[in-house]
Amino acid sequence: MELTNLAAVKTGLVLSRKEAKTTDKSWEYRQLNLKAVNEDGTINIDETIPFYASEELSPNYLTQVGDIVVKTSEPYTAAYITEEYAGLVIPSHFVVVRVDITKALPQYIAWYLNKDRIKKAFRMSCTGMLKQIKPTMVGETEIKLPTLERQRQVVELYNISRQEIVLLERQIRQKEAYYKALINKVNRM
Repeated sequence: MELTNLAAVKTGLVLSRKEAKTTDKSWEYRQLNLKAVNEDGTINIDETIPFYASEELSPNYLTQVGDIVVKTSEPYTAAYITEEYAGLVIPSHFVVVRVDITKALPQYIAWYLNKDRIKKAFRMSCTGMLKQIKPTMVGETEIKLPTLERQRQVVELYNISRQEIVLLERQIRQKEAYYKALINKVNRM
């Protein structure tokens, strides 16, 4: 089933159309950017940047809980928007996917769009130097959609695996610090 049968797929805001000339009498927002979306589909809020709009922006151009934002350039990472990341300006170098939750789980669709096979298909369909995908390309993505219960199971398993990886990475950093301190201590003797 094509993604457009499950979700609204649109491009983000062309920033120059709404950018304020000065910061006085402007609306201040935080802006999502390519650096803020990590390859694992997580968002680093510290990488977002200020955006000053000449007018109040439509909610269509701001991230909402349940949205999926997809980078239009490689590696075409999809990120699921949680409450923590709601209200960010979505620039035009992202595609916004707003899933009909009666048909699919947004977290499942984000996981699906991050599959290597999907990213490879995006890469193969791009031409030119920039290798950018268009919203129509994302919308035409064929999604193999299991039952909602199976989608929940996949999302739950994925979340558990991500949590474990985060814990293991933290443990690696702690071990590195421990051994570095131990070596320094032995070297002083």
